[in-house]
Amino acid sequence: MKFFNLSIAAVLPLAIATGIVHAAPAPDNGVTGLVISHIVPVGEYNMTYWVDAPGTGTVAARTLSARACGTNDVTCSGSHLASTNVCTQLINSLNTGISIGNSPRSICLGQSNNQCCVSWSGGVGTMPESDLVNAAKNIFGTCFSATNGSGLARNVLLNNICVTQCLSNRPDGCS
Repeated sequence: MKFFNLSIAAVLPLAIATGIVHAAPAPDNGVTGLVISHIVPVGEYNMTYWVDAPGTGTVAARTLSARACGTNDVTCSGSHLASTNVCTQLINSLNTGISIGNSPRSICLGQSNNQCCVSWSGGVGTMPESDLVNAAKNIFGTCFSATNGSGLARNVLLNNICVTQCLSNRPDGCS
């Protein structure tokens, strides 16, 4: 099947009906303010799409202004370390023509203690998943060792909105 240049909203009902994607379990595991939207099997792992929890309200991202947005200023962290191998697979999986809707705030590959998540600080509207790759590669190249790493990039331009983007082992906490 070829899903390029289709939105998740267009593909998701068919994917669920055919069993390619399955609906997510009920709100989850202590991830503050986010719930699982849907899960897509990718090789030996699952790719999990996280959205704002009902009633939490979407965090408004900063609109583009005169400040320096698009610079992807990277800061590394020693906490919330994610596997280098899983993050490599996540970044490669994002480099498609698939569009994600307004709701996702995080996409994770892997399971529980062995996952890598790309997350961003606010709603940015519908965009291609591949828009997340540039900052993720910058974080990865700066912050990851042969085994693991974690970091964020400030002043990331996603869909003409300035956000912070994170690459770590958790779907939440990117601000």
